[in-house]
Amino acid sequence: MAGIYIHIPFCSQFCSYCDFYSVKQTQNIDQYIKALEKEIVIRSNDFKMRGLTVGTIYFGGGTPSLIKTASLKRILRAIQDNYPFSPGGAYEVTIEVNPDDITPLYLDGLKECGFNRLSMGIQSFSDNHLRWMNRRHDAQTAIMAFQMAREAGFLNISTDLIFGFEMLSESEWRENIQKTISLNPEHISAYQISIERGTTLYKNYVKGEYIAPADESSAKQYQILQKELSKAGYIQYEVSSFCKPGHHSGHNSSYWDFTPYFGFGPSAHSFDGTKRQRNFSSLAKYIKASESGGKFGTSHKHSAKERFNEFIMLSLRKTEGIDRAHLEKFYKNFVTAEFIKELDKLTESGFLIEERGKIRIPPEHLFVSDGIIRDLFA
Repeated sequence: MAGIYIHIPFCSQFCSYCDFYSVKQTQNIDQYIKALEKEIVIRSNDFKMRGLTVGTIYFGGGTPSLIKTASLKRILRAIQDNYPFSPGGAYEVTIEVNPDDITPLYLDGLKECGFNRLSMGIQSFSDNHLRWMNRRHDAQTAIMAFQMAREAGFLNISTDLIFGFEMLSESEWRENIQKTISLNPEHISAYQISIERGTTLYKNYVKGEYIAPADESSAKQYQILQKELSKAGYIQYEVSSFCKPGHHSGHNSSYWDFTPYFGFGPSAHSFDGTKRQRNFSSLAKYIKASESGGKFGTSHKHSAKERFNEFIMLSLRKTEGIDRAHLEKFYKNFVTAEFIKELDKLTESGFLIEERGKIRIPPEHLFVSDGIIRDLFA
């Protein structure tokens, strides 16, 4: 089983913190879709040769909800016509949506296309914060969009929240969490804001107009998030991911479980089980590659050391952690005396727990997981 990711690179305006590849050239949408359909067809043989079947499909961006449902249907048809599916078809078909793109008619169109899961970028229920982020919607629009999605029959909705930025107080963060819980989504993703080069936030940071909060403040907000969502019945299964029982993101889990996935569109990533590919982060270059029949990006086969480090990183992001037997069987050359020493040190200090054959980061230390993971790299 494998995942299919479609990158929709169009945005009508850019969020202040976002560094994902996106453009405002919506006049090129039709040209992009033709190129996308061609890439989907061209790379289908590679998919089939590996004996894979499609289990999940995810439309991300950018802003996928800028695309008309007729065009979304074309893209899905290209996948269905050229790729073998698991019995019963893809069990999870997700599209990211902006709240202010949502109408009952659009939601009906998404259902007709075959989407059975929405990922809604709410980010905050504070209008001041949403304006600062340069989001298009306000808090009331987000609430109405969620309610419309429920009325349209969507039973699997994920919402996004952002924390750890300068103006977010503890009380405001608690209010954001409680308002999210009141909507009762099946899945919640919560991300600490990061300062990425090329973004408006980065430029403001360099000019001294934005001051990042202390790590202690962001850590406290993360602890509040964990506690409040746990009380509300959500299970944390990854550093940034919480869900009602049985509603983890099947597609996103493929990234952490080393399940193959094929990414289509500008800047999309792929992993076929042995090598990784990244498409060109340029709409013009991507369209040109389609027209000329050339490559859509570059590929890289990881060294044994890179595979080991990636296994450590992705496994420890999940709350279930590393399977000790798998580690020793497939990465035995890296389970050295030095590695065991570092593992024991982190366990003795409480940053890692080992029980029932699993090595994992306890919930209270997941906020500093990056540092723990780096200590175990080869």
